[in-house]
Amino acid sequence: MGMITRNTSIDTLLRDLDKLTADLRRIQAGNAPSSAVLAGCPLLDGWSFGFLPAACLVGAVYQHPLLGSRPSLYTSEIVFIDPNRRWARTRSMYYRLGTEKHDPLPVNP
Repeated sequence: MGMITRNTSIDTLLRDLDKLTADLRRIQAGNAPSSAVLAGCPLLDGWSFGFLPAACLVGAVYQHPLLGSRPSLYTSEIVFIDPNRRWARTRSMYYRLGTEKHDPLPVNP
């Protein structure tokens, strides 16, 4: 089988995504979390927006449905990858994997 890029199992990832999807559907329907629900949530004080880097794939892409073919592309976050069977699932789509490049990790400019 493949591997998930976080230290988690497929069952845990599915449970987390199902919970997130259900919450987003409630918000979309106009049902924000109630005061009772929020009372049971942790308080984040002195908060600000930050950036959390996520693992992605980088490489030349061919036949991308929106971007066509390009010599360099950063994918969305990797959710699952099976390098032995040569495929990956990112947050947005599946990718077939060609030859792996064995260089140090690139820095996104």
